[in-house]
Amino acid sequence: MDRDITQQERTRRTVRRVVIAVVAVAAAASSLAATVEWLRPSLDRDDVQLAVVQRGEVEATLQASGTVVPLVEQVVSSPVEARVLRVGRRAGATVRAGDELLTLDTAATRLEMERLGDRVSQEQSENEQLRLRLDENIETLRAQLEQKKLDAEIVHYTATQKEKLRSEGLTADADALAAKAQARKTDIELRQLQDALRRAEQSRVAQLAAAGNELASVLRDREESRRQLTLAMLRADRDGVLTWVVPEVGATVRKGDVVARIADLSAYRVTATISDVHASRIGAGMRAWVKLDGETLSGIVDSVDPRIESGVMKFSVTLDAPAHPRLRNNLRADVLVVTGRRANTLVVRRGALGRTNGNNAFVLRDETLVRVPVRFGLGGDDTIEITSGLREGDQVAISDMTDYEDVEKVRIK
Repeated sequence: MDRDITQQERTRRTVRRVVIAVVAVAAAASSLAATVEWLRPSLDRDDVQLAVVQRGEVEATLQASGTVVPLVEQVVSSPVEARVLRVGRRAGATVRAGDELLTLDTAATRLEMERLGDRVSQEQSENEQLRLRLDENIETLRAQLEQKKLDAEIVHYTATQKEKLRSEGLTADADALAAKAQARKTDIELRQLQDALRRAEQSRVAQLAAAGNELASVLRDREESRRQLTLAMLRADRDGVLTWVVPEVGATVRKGDVVARIADLSAYRVTATISDVHASRIGAGMRAWVKLDGETLSGIVDSVDPRIESGVMKFSVTLDAPAHPRLRNNLRADVLVVTGRRANTLVVRRGALGRTNGNNAFVLRDETLVRVPVRFGLGGDDTIEITSGLREGDQVAISDMTDYEDVEKVRIK
């Protein structure tokens, strides 16, 4: 037999249904929230590098590949055309100033020096004979001139006496005129002898000077031949390491051929290469940083090769500390050329900033990395300038965030 349900029972059932519905809705909402939170991208704190934006100085740099080379490398050339008789040192050997490097066959050079010696003797003999002839000619002219001066005195005296006698009527006019004409003729002959003596003296100076120049030329040739003979005993003129030498005995070398190279390994410089795209941005006098074996050395770009080969430009860097103990011959190094500098600006440790994610950066806010647009300024190897988008004190992710370039927020666990 059915009974009517009381109002109190109906109320309890209604309350129970409402509670169950509320609990179900809350559980569903909680599950949905948990699911959304679980689907949001996240990173472990240990997997992300953070850097603080602060004020400081930034340098814009261009990176090049460099090689450490000796600061001074002596090139030894053959002074003569000869054949190699003996190789005194091999490549890689340490040499001191005066050590023999090569011995060349110098027989032809010795013969040439002897021939020049004979020519010097001949020139000296001819010059002496020429001097004697010229001196004898001048002495003859001087004697003739003295004799002519005596004759002129006698003739002038005679002319004076005849003129006096003519004025007293004691001699004919013709005799007086003849004596006067003879005196003028003697004066002319005297002047001619004086001119001849002066020309002879000038000619003597000129001929002896020409002969002396010829002798000096032959002497220089002989001295050059002697010097080449001395240099043919090829010796090192400085301490260093023999980096290359003619390897074969019997090889023929021409005058001027390089036969050895000696490097001074107590000081170094760096030769670098970079793409020709940056050719217009690099010039002599720019500061540069050379990174090798975990250490950074400072220097200056001292020269730029104007030639472009296969799209590559070469330049040289002089180091401020060329004798640094970390420097080694042919050691590879990274070269950073400073193209610009700015002080008292917002900077941050670079990492991957400006290299990935374009003009965006992830900033840490409330344990979440938020992607914000950023404008970058000068960029160096270690730091980069922030011109807008970030504030001093912001913590920025400098790790590679390429995988999150389409995400606005990344949760930090």
